[in-house]
Amino acid sequence: MTEEKRCDRCGSCCKVLPLFTQHMHPEFKRYLLTRGLEEDKEQGCILIPHICQHLMEVGVWKEPNGNPVGPFNITYSCDIHNDPERPEICRKYKGQKIMKGARIYVPPSCAFRRE
Repeated sequence: MTEEKRCDRCGSCCKVLPLFTQHMHPEFKRYLLTRGLEEDKEQGCILIPHICQHLMEVGVWKEPNGNPVGPFNITYSCDIHNDPERPEICRKYKGQKIMKGARIYVPPSCAFRRE
C-alpha cells in the first residue's frame, strides 16, 4: 500500500498558461519561442507566464549569497486551496495529464507528478 500524495500548495501548476504544440503551425511556435517563452518539450507545450489571481506570494528563492534564483524565483501558495467553492479543475487536479479529455500541464516540481 502506498502513501497518498498531497498537494504541497507550491502554485507551480497555476503560474503558467500552457499552449500545447501538437497541432501548432511551426512558424507560430518559432515566433513564440523567439519572444522568450519557455518550452516544455517533454509535455509538448509552450509556457506563458500567467499567475492565477488566487496565488499569494509567500517568498523568494535565494542563493546562499542572497541573490534571487532564476526567472520564476517567487514562491506562491493558493489562497483558496481549502475553499469548497474553488473551481472544479482545482479541486480535482491530482497531477494527471488528461482530465475529461483535455490535456493538463503537470509542472516538473509537482508533488503529484508520476515519474
